[in-house]
Amino acid sequence: MSPPNKSTILIIEDDAPLRQTLADTLELNGFLTVAAANGIEGLAAARRETPSLIITDIEMPGMTGFELLVALRQDEALRSVPVIVISAKVDRAATRRGMELGAADYISKPFTEDEVIRSITARLEKKELLDELDAFAHTVAHDLKNPLSTLNMRLELLGHGIGKGDDAALRTQLAGAIHGAVRFSSIIDELLVLAGVRRQAIVPQSLDMAVVVAEALDRLESILQRQSVRIEQPASWPAAVGHAPWIIEVWANFISNAAKYGGAAPVITLGGAASDDGRHARFWVQDNGPGLDADAQKKMFVPFTRISTVRASGHGLGLSIVRRIVEKLGGKVGVESAPGAGARFWFELPTGPRPHTHSPFIAS
Repeated sequence: MSPPNKSTILIIEDDAPLRQTLADTLELNGFLTVAAANGIEGLAAARRETPSLIITDIEMPGMTGFELLVALRQDEALRSVPVIVISAKVDRAATRRGMELGAADYISKPFTEDEVIRSITARLEKKELLDELDAFAHTVAHDLKNPLSTLNMRLELLGHGIGKGDDAALRTQLAGAIHGAVRFSSIIDELLVLAGVRRQAIVPQSLDMAVVVAEALDRLESILQRQSVRIEQPASWPAAVGHAPWIIEVWANFISNAAKYGGAAPVITLGGAASDDGRHARFWVQDNGPGLDADAQKKMFVPFTRISTVRASGHGLGLSIVRRIVEKLGGKVGVESAPGAGARFWFELPTGPRPHTHSPFIAS
């Protein structure tokens, strides 16, 4: 499986040496590539691969680049994929037509490696932002609607019950209203964390993981007491670097999920160990619940931009934010489980500074 920061670029070019040069250049810069020799092959490859971005020539046999742009924009699954046109045809009319048909950029031949990489990076960054705004809007509309509807309904029932002397019914409706308000507030907090992770530029620092974990546990004290959770944790923690406020969010999410889904009288085991090469440290939260089958595990850490189409009940938004946090800090997340054997949610962090990379879309 490819690292999440590697993007697949489809190259559609009938000049074989140029097609290979482009592929070599992009692969040397950390991208994955798929190549096609003409527009017809390229459209088929796009539908098969759903690439992150497409580079195409204009003058090609069978289907021109302009015809390809029309076909791409008519395909619902591909219409949002950015397309960069690379062509020897540099007149204004051709450029304007390409842009009108949906091209994201137009690069004239001959071109430099820097021109191509800069254009690709800029288009991918823009697409990620647009995808995230779309997912953000969908999440606000979808996830906030349910608790808000619950809150409104409970408050309406409370109003109807006032003065009728049924205190037990009033208490039930009040408890439901409070639950809806808490869920409403929780989703807003999660979205604020997500927005902060996107905007905030941080320099990873050495973490005192014992202090970080203690802060997360303190935040969850009422939940852990209510669920009668027993926490087991090691006497010491491996070294790691990160951003403490974000890692508190990661621990809080993992531990609260373990308390919720860990079965009766949950026992939650926290742990951490350095990798054999000493470059990373893995931390985990193990519960003694019913566990997860393979299909459920695949739906756990979906990217936030896919949260509207893939939802793991009770987990989706929070775990997608955890993934965003950890990957921004140069780490990885995952889950290990089997039905009846509990679940271990883990994250890895570097133990030292990462090498600098100029784009989140190019592997370091």
